[in-house]
Amino acid sequence: MDKWTEIKIGDVFEIVTGNTPSKKEPNNYGNVVPFIKPPELENTIVNDAPEYLSYEGAKKGRILPENSVLVTCIGNLGKVGMNKRKVSFNQQINAIKPNKHIFSMFTFYQTQSPYFKLQLEKLASATTVTIVNKGKFEGIKYRLPPLPEQRAIVAKIEQLFSDLDNGIANLKKAQEQLKIYRQAVLKKAFVGELTRKWRAEQTDLPSAEELLLQIKEEREKQYQKQLDEWKKSCKKLGR
Repeated sequence: MDKWTEIKIGDVFEIVTGNTPSKKEPNNYGNVVPFIKPPELENTIVNDAPEYLSYEGAKKGRILPENSVLVTCIGNLGKVGMNKRKVSFNQQINAIKPNKHIFSMFTFYQTQSPYFKLQLEKLASATTVTIVNKGKFEGIKYRLPPLPEQRAIVAKIEQLFSDLDNGIANLKKAQEQLKIYRQAVLKKAFVGELTRKWRAEQTDLPSAEELLLQIKEEREKQYQKQLDEWKKSCKKLGR
């Protein structure tokens, strides 16, 4: 990290806080620009939303260029998204506009890192409401390596995440196969398949019919015992 530098994020990026065009004016909403709110931010690319602004609403909203990084800064802190089309966003989100000298995906991943999130949480803990306003957000420290290393870091992250995703997929597949295997084991167990070899090695193994007879005899003895006790109880009561 000898060629890295640590700077305030507001010194290298333009930070913008979103806003919400008035709901009292229905013509602000339509189907032109996705209107991003915290539920849409899931540490992934975000290009769609349940709600859209109209052309009129887009004039009043704050529109982000492609490859901006959006971070929730009120309530549920630190949820992140990056847009691949122009979007608008509400006041619970601070956005980091792209800088041509910095790889946007590098910023996208850094804002998800513990290094970044711990700073965000520390800033919010100083207030009664969980909030990090634009001014405080601009003071968050950002680690900046040379551009080629930024790209190399992103490539490595995505390779490892891909391996992780494949591992999760394989684990889920294995879990499904395990369910099938368990059922197969139980099926074989109760048709005698699991003990076929063991049975062949036994010389004095009682039959199931003999076991059933033993059970029947034991039940009859138990029934007779209960009957005798009942009779004794009746005699004591003078019946």
